Amino acid sequence: MITTIISFPRGHFQKQIQRPLTALMISALLAACEKQKKGIPFGPADIKGSFTSLIARGLIIKKQVAFPGQRKLSWQVTPEAITMLK
Repeated sequence: MITTIISFPRGHFQKQIQRPLTALMISALLAACEKQKKGIPFGPADIKGSFTSLIARGLIIKKQVAFPGQRKLSWQVTPEAITMLK
């Protein structure tokens, strides 16, 4: 009788549970949404709170914006983040 061992990647059978947003994350996300609605560029220095946690969760992303003659990176609140706030 031959036994075959099959290995699975770590975490294969674990559920990917994402913790709910903290109050600090929600306030940072709301501030970013307000700046985005007004067309004001924002970044980690402009928003107080858990900005890096929002980036790690993919709720705020970098987007390349083309201005006449130049390209700049800007931050953008994802549609997923906006639906989470509703």
